[in-house]
Amino acid sequence: MKTLVIGADGFIGRTVCRVLGTDREVIVGARALVHGRSSAQYVDLLQPSSITAVLAKVQPDVVINCAGVVTAAGSSTNTAMTGNLLQAVLKSGLDIYSIVICGSASAYGPVRPEDLPVHESKQLGAVSVYGLDKVREESLGRLYRYSFGIPVVTARIFNPVGAGMPGRQLLPSICRQLQQWKAGRRERLEVTRLDTPRDYLSAIDVARAVSALAYGQPREFAYNVGSGQETSNGELLQRVFTLAGVHDVPPVDQTSSAAELPVASKADTNTINSEFGWTTEVALDDSILEVLHETVR
Repeated sequence: MKTLVIGADGFIGRTVCRVLGTDREVIVGARALVHGRSSAQYVDLLQPSSITAVLAKVQPDVVINCAGVVTAAGSSTNTAMTGNLLQAVLKSGLDIYSIVICGSASAYGPVRPEDLPVHESKQLGAVSVYGLDKVREESLGRLYRYSFGIPVVTARIFNPVGAGMPGRQLLPSICRQLQQWKAGRRERLEVTRLDTPRDYLSAIDVARAVSALAYGQPREFAYNVGSGQETSNGELLQRVFTLAGVHDVPPVDQTSSAAELPVASKADTNTINSEFGWTTEVALDDSILEVLHETVR
């Protein structure tokens, strides 16, 4: 099947292209040059004309939308981008096999510890700007799936890590601070809270899940993509120290005195596992090492 990956210049998009590219006909779509991809197509999901043009040119069987904005305060950018894509697909009249949206576990909002691991059936209750945007994005996907017959499915991704992840995220920040401490340019490391837990998994495993949803026949609209394991910030720090060979560990300050709201920190992945046999294969330590090695270079 001919597959168009939009947002192929981003962290998840690059990983999806790498995983699929071994045995699939993959066309990358991005707003910027994608190195090593001479056939890359320009597409900007905020410019509907560019979506129409790339669909007409490529005529894909599968569309995977990895494009997204995480830090646009007060924005509905993700909703707008996905809405433009789905409308263009509807108008194109193409016989699309599947459209995969890269959603986020942030759509769940606060999740009580007794509701973990969180299942897809839990009502979405996002409170953050980003989480609310992802909820609206999912609502559009449901509309096009159930009202217009467009085969949309959402991968509700938890916390992907690995080579090429954005430097502002926690793991690269810890690795960067550690290198600064080892070089004598920093006396202490900083994290918001040591007790905050998250569900981390390799971006490669995310790409494998996206592939399963794209080329299978998903019965549901949304699927959790996580490890099913909680790792606190404190535990993540200790794993970084161990993998970096640091025995005399640096002092760590917490920058927030208030505990964070409980979130979707542990995924129930029974749905994707039972339908597709998907489970994580890459150890968290391997992904941490990838980020450590990038930081050292």
